[in-house]
Amino acid sequence: MPRIRFLFLLIAATLAFLLNSGAQKAQAEDASSIVLAVLPFEVNANADTQYLKDSLPTLVSDRLREAGFRVVDQKKVMQLVDEQGYEFLNIQSAKDMALLAGSGYSIYGSFSQIGEDLSLDVRLVEAFGMKPAVPLFVSKKGLINLLPAVDELVAKVKLELLSQDKIADVEVVGTRVLDKDVVMMRTNIKVGDIYTPYKINADLKNIYALGYFEDVKVKVSDVPGGKKIVFEVVEKPRIQAITVQGADAIDSEDILSAVNTKKGAVLNPKVLSDDLNTVREMYRKEGYYKAKVDYNVDGEGAQARLNLKVDEGKKLYIEGIIIQGAEKLDPEEVKAQLALTERGWLSWFTKTGVLKEELLERDAAAILAYYGNRGFIKAKVGEPEVEIKDDGIYVTFQVSEGDRYKVGRVELRGDLIVKKSKLKEIIAADDMADGGEYLDRSVLREDMKALSDFYANFGYAYADANIQFDQNSEDKTVAITFMISKRQKVHIRRVIIEGNSKTRNNVILREMRLADGDQFSGFKLQRSIVRLNKLDYFSEVDIEPIPTGDPSEMDLKVKVKDKNTGMVSGGIGYSTSDSVFVSAKITERNLFGRGWDFGLNGGWSSKSISYGLNFYNPRVGDTLWGAGAQTYWRNEDFDDYDKQTIGAGIEASYPVGEYTNFFTNYRLDNYYISNVSKTAAQSIKDIEGYNWSSIVTAGFKRDTTNKAFNPSTGTLNTATVAMGGGILMGDDSYVKYTLDSNYFTPVFWDLIFHWRGKVGFIHDNFGDGDIPVFEKFYLGGINDVRGYSSREISPRDSVSDDRIGGNKMMFMNFELLFPINEEFGLVGVTFFDIGNTWGEGDSFFTDTKQADGNDLTLGLYKSIGAGIRWFSPMGPIRVEYGYGLDKLKDSSRHKIEFSMGQFF
Repeated sequence: MPRIRFLFLLIAATLAFLLNSGAQKAQAEDASSIVLAVLPFEVNANADTQYLKDSLPTLVSDRLREAGFRVVDQKKVMQLVDEQGYEFLNIQSAKDMALLAGSGYSIYGSFSQIGEDLSLDVRLVEAFGMKPAVPLFVSKKGLINLLPAVDELVAKVKLELLSQDKIADVEVVGTRVLDKDVVMMRTNIKVGDIYTPYKINADLKNIYALGYFEDVKVKVSDVPGGKKIVFEVVEKPRIQAITVQGADAIDSEDILSAVNTKKGAVLNPKVLSDDLNTVREMYRKEGYYKAKVDYNVDGEGAQARLNLKVDEGKKLYIEGIIIQGAEKLDPEEVKAQLALTERGWLSWFTKTGVLKEELLERDAAAILAYYGNRGFIKAKVGEPEVEIKDDGIYVTFQVSEGDRYKVGRVELRGDLIVKKSKLKEIIAADDMADGGEYLDRSVLREDMKALSDFYANFGYAYADANIQFDQNSEDKTVAITFMISKRQKVHIRRVIIEGNSKTRNNVILREMRLADGDQFSGFKLQRSIVRLNKLDYFSEVDIEPIPTGDPSEMDLKVKVKDKNTGMVSGGIGYSTSDSVFVSAKITERNLFGRGWDFGLNGGWSSKSISYGLNFYNPRVGDTLWGAGAQTYWRNEDFDDYDKQTIGAGIEASYPVGEYTNFFTNYRLDNYYISNVSKTAAQSIKDIEGYNWSSIVTAGFKRDTTNKAFNPSTGTLNTATVAMGGGILMGDDSYVKYTLDSNYFTPVFWDLIFHWRGKVGFIHDNFGDGDIPVFEKFYLGGINDVRGYSSREISPRDSVSDDRIGGNKMMFMNFELLFPINEEFGLVGVTFFDIGNTWGEGDSFFTDTKQADGNDLTLGLYKSIGAGIRWFSPMGPIRVEYGYGLDKLKDSSRHKIEFSMGQFF
């Protein structure tokens, strides 16, 4: 038996030697060339850790494999141990086991735990006895650190077996312009690493890939402590100047700004290649699809000049767009849906007709949507084909129309919280069915949203409305079934405010229509967004529903971004009523982040001087009451008299419902009338000198518009009653009623229709005192009936022929607004105005006669015109031309009116 065992060991040793000698001669450059056998470990610990006898060798084997070693299968090792009958292991038996397993090395040892201290005491044994056994020791605290202990053991085994030299130094030589650190950042080796030739070679490739060097070499030398690695580099030329040759359509400076190669940089072919593509793309966007861009370099070393050479070629426009396959729909109507257009005679000016390749996919989708909205539910649109010819560009869209389907029956199924008849009032699909219309997918999308929004208003925040189609190929109809899933009713767990660096939380929360514990409502969520936007304190407002893990609850995260609400400014402006004026103001609409409004202003023009100070708190003590005060001084120059006023007022407001506010104010003025013209009306002469005005005003304002500025939907109505004299005393005695109404609605495309109507009536305070002439009604000018001079539409004094104002007034504006440039807030407007004022004894719509004696239709002056409005940082700017359709005495019928800034 001993002889057989000896022969077996001899054969195994021979095989193991043949397997491992090559790796040893190569100094084990790669861990995969080394085979290890992990023998059983002795476990010196309490009974709870005896399981490590089986699991610890397996764990060590797995980690050695991850380190790149070849490890003998653990089952085979245990089988060999059992066959040899070893009761305990020593260095000799470990050598024998390595030979039997066909490995170059074996590992055995013990695991010990005393209290919290654990240790691994291991021997690394070479199979042939050519090297002494290497003791390896690792200690840690706590059993939780067993895996880190094993990893440390594997690291020591790896360091011992991969006995290459360590890297003692790394150096870069040959750089002239580039910092050496730029090169070092591309290397993966560092001092202390094991010297591995393939890693050095990989780093050499990484350095060359930087693109800054003509040549890169590596030199390796022996030094005390290991190997010294030297990367020798030869830099490419340094660009001293960059010129653009042949560029005409695009400014050279724009090209130089777009490229990444800059003066002073080292020439990098990869970067330069990207730059050439960038320039080509610039030309493509301008329509020069055959432009060629190349380069050459003059000089060498640090004196090189880079020349970008451009051959622009001919600018090409889209000469034809073909909708191939359009038979049942007019190809011209399909083309009208595209963002791309064919060349027109004004393309050189409008920039139309230029191929923008990013719009091709968009236009293909637009064609598909157009067909889908007209009953072609199986329509397909192929990839756009672009053909660039010498005379221009031709774009072809391949269309497969398929059959056209009408809407059949419409059903609603699922979780119905109201009667079907109520839900059908919300959707429009049943109207298509009743009218025998073709299927319109856009209507269905709106219907799904309308149903989801309807359910959301009842607390079903996650309600979902899907559609099932049932196609009938015989009669070409589609039955539509809305499948509604209401899911869980949702309540608000809490409202979280985020992003407000200035505005206080309470200012935001008081505008929210959903609070902690409220049932979710989609309408209230949207209304909260509108109210926060209309504060005009924030540049961004978003309310994000956040799941809580409980399907019956959600959080609302209100994300805002404060914007500047304070302004110190001054400027020079012009208006047709005041000519040149100078204004200065200090305003803060969100004082101390509390939502307070404060303003200090002054204005000076050829006809008036004014100063004012105002303060308003819209929510006193976070109640619903708003309150404020103001004081002012004005000096005004009218045609027949001058008026100087000093006064003060207080105001208050209270909401009446979601959209309506009640407001009231009281003002007390002391005014002085002077420089009265000798030809002035008697009513003006009667108030010459000092007068007191004690006026109280009350009214309601209802605002359902979607935005504070330039709204597109909703109404804005204001009704006021002002009273002076009587129990309020003062010299001015009157009661004045006004109703101002605005209506906004989108019509088609991006057009907005705006209607404004205002009516007013004034009478004396039941026979007590006189109505001051300046409180009566005058029309004409940019703010009411355009095309006529400011305040020129007025009854005249029968003796002096002066305009003395009317006690009745009515005007209406009909406007069509359209965006010119949304980014800059530029809006165009066309309008039709009508209006007039009437004196005492005349009724509304009384014919007051034109200047030529002809009758006025309905007793109203009429005008038409157009203009441009810009919501600039200084305030609204308006330029409008009005043409009066009726003749008015002493007034031009052609009026270009201009106002800029805000006059106080």
